[in-house]
Amino acid sequence: MVNMVISIPSVRKIVRLIFGNNWKKSSMQMDILQKRIRQLEISEKIDEALYEWYSEQGREVPQWKKPKETWWREYLIDLGLDPNNP
Repeated sequence: MVNMVISIPSVRKIVRLIFGNNWKKSSMQMDILQKRIRQLEISEKIDEALYEWYSEQGREVPQWKKPKETWWREYLIDLGLDPNNP
């Protein structure tokens, strides 16, 4: 029977050989995704707080978000880009 010892440095070396630069790229993409998710969560909390405050005051909730320009969205779609990605 062969006694095989796996060390952390050897595992890191194997991972670098397999994934190469893609490891860093996928890590960066995950960071961007996590930041975007956090931005959406914050936006939802702001919407909820505004709705709650205006409702308590007996007022109509104002339309405070600026609608996106349609020509810009169409331009991004023509370029093959996601118009919802800021």
